[in-house]
Amino acid sequence: MKIRKLLLPAAIVAALAVLVAPSAFAQQDPQADKKAEEAKKADDAKKAEAKKKAEAEKRQKSGDRGVEPEEEGNK
Repeated sequence: MKIRKLLLPAAIVAALAVLVAPSAFAQQDPQADKKAEEAKKADDAKKAEAKKKAEAEKRQKSGDRGVEPEEEGNK
């Protein structure tokens, strides 16, 4: 009975090791790194553009007076 209790977890660990080991030892493709970096830069640019747009809308809502609109909780 004790052997069966130890065998199942050992089998699970061995199966996970077989699945994880090849990806851990595989060399990464330099092109993949460049693509990931370009994708990150594009994502950052999109976020910056969205932030600028949100700030512009916020300024427009305040009437371009340089005054921040009041928060709902402050009223």
